[in-house]
Amino acid sequence: MSVKKILTSGLLVFGIMLICFGTARCADELKPPNIHVDKGACPFECCTYRQWVARTDMALLDVPDGKKVVGQIKKGDKVLALTGEIHSVPLRVVSPNSYPDAGVKAGDTIYILHYVGEGFWKVWHDGQLVEIDNLPGKSKNPKTTWWVELKSSSGIVGWTVEHKNFENQDACG
Repeated sequence: MSVKKILTSGLLVFGIMLICFGTARCADELKPPNIHVDKGACPFECCTYRQWVARTDMALLDVPDGKKVVGQIKKGDKVLALTGEIHSVPLRVVSPNSYPDAGVKAGDTIYILHYVGEGFWKVWHDGQLVEIDNLPGKSKNPKTTWWVELKSSSGIVGWTVEHKNFENQDACG
């Protein structure tokens, strides 16, 4: 690519950025998606992906929110928990306090995504994911769904919604 084309394309991007900063459309882009997916998340203190034991029978699906059943888990089966995803509907709130470590000032709009553990919450602020501790005055929680990817003892890999259906998830006890 010639130097002239690089400069021209750079100026075009810069011009679009200048226009964008003055419009409501671009402000909307700083909001999280309607459903935020946090891949790899484990939503409580000492949560760990390792060998778990099923407390109930359940179906394994091909993907989170999928329709295709790829296998079954029976109560008492040992499975390998590979990873997880927390799907959350962001909860818009005005921050009551400043959180300098997260770049949040009192009065800023934040979107609460999900609990992380030990008093910390994952939030969306100005297009960034940050963690805030001890969020006061939070009267309701965002709607969340925790999907886990499992591997059965027979080698079948699939996803299921976690509703306290397994033992041995907590590395602390």
